[in-house]
Amino acid sequence: MTDLDESAVQPDVIATHYLTSVEDVTEHLRAANQLGLGVRVRSYLEADEGDELAERWEFELLTSSPVHEEEAEADEAAAE
Repeated sequence: MTDLDESAVQPDVIATHYLTSVEDVTEHLRAANQLGLGVRVRSYLEADEGDELAERWEFELLTSSPVHEEEAEADEAAAE
């Protein structure tokens, strides 16, 4: 599959949020689920004051679930 083909099946990003607690991530996940939207969550470490590392999360809200897109594509390929 080419890069062009991959971008065609990827859901669009509605918004990106940078969160500082797992409770915020959980709240965002519940809201996205109620709205039927997809999400992509990445965690990373960020240097805090005093050079201590703090865990942070990048939360992307998507038009649909990327997993459902991949499953649909696999079903179509199996049907052919």
